[in-house]
Amino acid sequence: MRERGEMLSLKYYRLWVLAFLLKFIGSAWDASYHFRYLFEEYSIPHIVNTIGFILGAFLLLQEWRSPHFMDRFSRNLITIGYVLFLIGIPLDFTYHIAYGIDLTTWSPTHFIYYIGTSMMIIGVWRGYFIHTREIQPSWKSLHTWFAMYLLECLMFPNMQQENGAISYDQYIHGRSIASKEILELISDPASQIFGGIPEWVYPIYSILMVALLTILIIRFCRDYTIPVMATALYILFRFVGKAIFYSVGYPTSYVPITLLFIPLSFLLIRKYSRLAGVVGSIAYFIALYLIHISGILITPPLELWELVPVAVIGVLVPSINLWVKPYPLQKTEKKVV
Repeated sequence: MRERGEMLSLKYYRLWVLAFLLKFIGSAWDASYHFRYLFEEYSIPHIVNTIGFILGAFLLLQEWRSPHFMDRFSRNLITIGYVLFLIGIPLDFTYHIAYGIDLTTWSPTHFIYYIGTSMMIIGVWRGYFIHTREIQPSWKSLHTWFAMYLLECLMFPNMQQENGAISYDQYIHGRSIASKEILELISDPASQIFGGIPEWVYPIYSILMVALLTILIIRFCRDYTIPVMATALYILFRFVGKAIFYSVGYPTSYVPITLLFIPLSFLLIRKYSRLAGVVGSIAYFIALYLIHISGILITPPLELWELVPVAVIGVLVPSINLWVKPYPLQKTEKKVV
């Protein structure tokens, strides 16, 4: 009977993995889509994202009707995330109607989406964590998937630069694949297609978010490999998406491969978290900077002085361990779920 219950719970959380995967695919496709076409409410990427949203809503409704797999707090957190996301939809449509196309990904309405989605992921992950608290978290488990989805949500605001760098390079060399409407917007300096967010925000934001997530995963899961594998999985999916978009003639993006240096540093330098933070952050930035100036890949713009705040973040972020208490595990086995 207990084994049947475990199988049902695993199936339940695997369906959540599928729901978030559909949202991941829809979001990445949507980012590429809008570097080629103007805003449309009923584009295919939006539909794919919506299917994932509906699947998650169905799973959440099942838990409200007959609680089996989540504690109350986790369920309520997911519900709040869904409500925020739903509130964001009409607000985002209104924002686009008022201000036109928005490729910055940093607009207020987009951040409602990010916050709502993050709450969904954290709520589901917390429910899974508590439901499997007797089992030591492992990178072979669903923990890696939930960590990857949260990383994707945190990194999504940077896709403005990652898509924009390649699309702009194509434009200035006369090889743009954007629609006429997009090209007309490029000729207007006031258009939001140019963003408006300072370029230095993107690399610093990346390092801050990845370092924070890495520290928290290690703190709660007591496992150094989960953040490494989650980041690797994220990069793999980004490469798969890039290959697919390229093959069908859609805009592609720079894949932030150097992000992997941060969790790798914490894995290799386990005893000294501050040193790991500094080494990982500096390695991330220096590698990215060398790729940028060498021209091997088309990367978002960055300057060498940004290394200073990057190093400061690497030193300070591990301090979060002083304020975060790890969740007590009841480890009785090392079974992978």
